[in-house]
Amino acid sequence: MAQIKTNAVVIGRTDYRDNDRILTLFSPERGRLEVLARRAKSPKSPLLSASELFCSGEYVIYESREHATMVSCQVTDAFYPLREDYGRLSHGTLMLEMCRVVVQPDQPEPRFFLHFLRSLAHLAYGAENPRSVTAVFMAGLLSLNGYRPGVRKCAVCGTNLIPDDGKKYGFSVGRGGILCDECRSAEGTVLCGKDVADMQWIMKEGLAALDNGLEVSPAVFYLLLEMVKNRLECTFQSEKMLTL
Repeated sequence: MAQIKTNAVVIGRTDYRDNDRILTLFSPERGRLEVLARRAKSPKSPLLSASELFCSGEYVIYESREHATMVSCQVTDAFYPLREDYGRLSHGTLMLEMCRVVVQPDQPEPRFFLHFLRSLAHLAYGAENPRSVTAVFMAGLLSLNGYRPGVRKCAVCGTNLIPDDGKKYGFSVGRGGILCDECRSAEGTVLCGKDVADMQWIMKEGLAALDNGLEVSPAVFYLLLEMVKNRLECTFQSEKMLTL
């Protein structure tokens, strides 16, 4: 039995009994944690805000043989603007669902945790299109989990890819990368030169790409989503909520 202190984000929440909640936390040091928040549903509970989805902070958790219990939390950010915009909320909910699949118990994920927090900040407080933010988040998720999309060379013939608006390109989820104009007829979603340039910029700059007015097309967004689903071997219920 021990008491631990860790930074974390609430990525899942289930009501339990009359006033309790069971929270799924994403901790950079501990991975995914399931904790009991007693009386968190009570309007006067000091744990109420700390048990809401998206809430990040420093959580104090008491671990016993039976279960882990949240003792207290110093809230850092609740990302409240997400709750005021359905479009941004739908994309944030998709990010939460992806985290619940990717993050495993007792597996530290410090780099992915930071990428997730920064993505939420862009989504909640930035002026960028939510579609673009989520696309960059998914590209980072793939890269940090060993599934980095190939965007510099054709996934079939290995030819260097130089974006040209006069050509058409493809993307193969199975091959994990972009296809040149000559190879795209065999398989893949059709992309234009700008799509290829955007994907190359995302993979080079990460979230910094959003600072230069990145506007990701629906085609790029959905191919990244399909690659995430393919590599993680799952589907996401929150995909039905998305507004693009």
